Amino acid sequence: MNPSPYPHLFRPQVLAGQTLKNRITHASISPRFGAHQGLHPNYLQYYVNRARGGAAMVVTDPIGIIEQHGLERLRAWDASMEGDLRRLADGVRAHGSALIGQVQDTGRGRHVPGRAYQTHSASALPDDLSYSMPRALSLSEIERLVAQTVQSCLRMQRCGFSGIEVSAGHGHLFHQFLSPRSNQRQDAYGGDLHGRLRLLAEICQAMRQSCGAGFIIGVKLPGDDGVPGGIDEQQAGQIAQALVAQVAIDYLTYCQGSHHRSLEMHLPDDSYPRQTYRGLIARLKALTPGVAVMGLGRITDPAEAEAILAEGDADMIGLGRSLIVDAAWPLKAQAGQASKIRYCVSCNTCWKTINQGRPMGCDNNPRLAQANELDETLEPAPQPRKVAVVGAGIAGLQAALTAAARGHQVKVWGRSAQVGGKAWLLAQLPLGESMSSIYDHQWIEAQRLGVQFELGRTASAEQVLAWQPDALVLATGAQMTWPMDLPAWLQEQGVVPDLRQAMADLLRTQGPQNGTAVIYDLDQTEGTYAAAEYLRDRFERVVVLSPREAIAQEAVLVARQRIHRRFFERGIEVKTSVDPVWTERFENAGCLQYRSVFGGPLQDIENVAFFAYASPRRPDDALLGPLQAAGLDPIAVGDCKIARDALAATAEGHAAGMGL
Repeated sequence: MNPSPYPHLFRPQVLAGQTLKNRITHASISPRFGAHQGLHPNYLQYYVNRARGGAAMVVTDPIGIIEQHGLERLRAWDASMEGDLRRLADGVRAHGSALIGQVQDTGRGRHVPGRAYQTHSASALPDDLSYSMPRALSLSEIERLVAQTVQSCLRMQRCGFSGIEVSAGHGHLFHQFLSPRSNQRQDAYGGDLHGRLRLLAEICQAMRQSCGAGFIIGVKLPGDDGVPGGIDEQQAGQIAQALVAQVAIDYLTYCQGSHHRSLEMHLPDDSYPRQTYRGLIARLKALTPGVAVMGLGRITDPAEAEAILAEGDADMIGLGRSLIVDAAWPLKAQAGQASKIRYCVSCNTCWKTINQGRPMGCDNNPRLAQANELDETLEPAPQPRKVAVVGAGIAGLQAALTAAARGHQVKVWGRSAQVGGKAWLLAQLPLGESMSSIYDHQWIEAQRLGVQFELGRTASAEQVLAWQPDALVLATGAQMTWPMDLPAWLQEQGVVPDLRQAMADLLRTQGPQNGTAVIYDLDQTEGTYAAAEYLRDRFERVVVLSPREAIAQEAVLVARQRIHRRFFERGIEVKTSVDPVWTERFENAGCLQYRSVFGGPLQDIENVAFFAYASPRRPDDALLGPLQAAGLDPIAVGDCKIARDALAATAEGHAAGMGL
């Protein structure tokens, strides 16, 4: 076997006397495949797939450590789940990986809508994000928490876990004790740094004493809360130094953000640089010599990981979202096949789905947690057929490559000269470049599988039928609907374009533009706000008008935080609960007027040079009727079925290809 192009990444490592085959760790994330009623098959498959894909160490989502009901977690405190814990450990170990159980208590932290009313914390202070009010833990409750945590860790050890990771960041309970913002206790568990550290130190000491030196103990610490009065880099270093001085810790990792406006720091998207926290982690690593430190935070490429290790900025690499999108990331990197990796697009759809109470999904991995997730080939179709796909966006491309992988003869028609559809347009805008990873991978795979393409022309029903397909997938997307509160004559005369068409036209021009750009936002999705940022690069002023009470209401929380922050930083103006009012002043002087949806006086926006609307989209299914009349039964996928997000597009495209 040829030597790996990433020698540091695939060098073995010893933690607590256990030899790990490489430096890659699956970082903890909650897949929500079901666990509270027993080990769900998809939950087990998810973790086994990450081990099979080559990660040396697999950290679980939080395991229940104290008696709490109603949480979707495996329960180490519950003896009845011992068999499930053992099956999970056996499944991961069978592929040469070490299973690490994450130990965490949410405390007052909550990042889904609404307040929690049965929470506890270091002090009776409201959560900075949900404003849930906890009660302060008593000394006897703290003592019981430590004892139950240790007993849970002992059960995990008996069941074959190689170690545990204490999550003391992200605004959860142990973090709440560490932070002077959330811990205002006057007893031994509050006050100065050593008092605030006491709970975490006691738990780690008790686990080390009970589980022994051969059991891996890792700790995830806050690196930078991004919260006034919280933990900054200097305090993070002091906490790390004080902890390792008191107890033997095998590895440290640092997370960012908290349950606050800084939650977005936890999952950096395209608005953050790649390897987002490399410098911060390297500086903190220097403070604790002799303790392995894991690099974490938007590391997507093996070359990035190799450089981090080679330059001594970390000893291990934690991959969360990168291993969600491609469980075989380590195997492909080791084999020198990085070009075959499906790359994370940093869209945070995974986080969105699990925080909506759904099983985790991934825009770029429609086979997530399936038994064939790592397989390069799919089960052949019973009978090869001619399959026509109309539409070369990500839904159509996924349907085409899946069908071709099963042995069908596939031809794709696309109206644009390039593939990708609206994902291609989004990739041209600020913070959207990573979306290209979806259709780039699909395009390469489809070509490898022999899919035929006819691009750059709108397909007619006659052209499609002339090819004599046996089956047809309709993936023609959707069109924005005309806003009911704009005069119909504007639509008839083509005076006001929809935002997607307006951006496509603007991308064909160059240079700055004079005047103000206005978006009338009824859509509330992230593409609208990426367009606003692009307009801010080109125009002197940008204003977003919306009849809704706030913007970005369809965006996941961490994306919504980022949108509001960047709009503030870039001076993009937002006016909510308003509608534009079309008057002659716009035609004569470029003055757009608007008023509150509740009435009141007109307000002016002067010198408007660009106006477009973003609205909910209706399926572009004009071909459906003629094709049905010809005896075909087209399968509509993606926006052509009903306009949603990239996750629905790739999932439905894959399902269509598998169903043929």
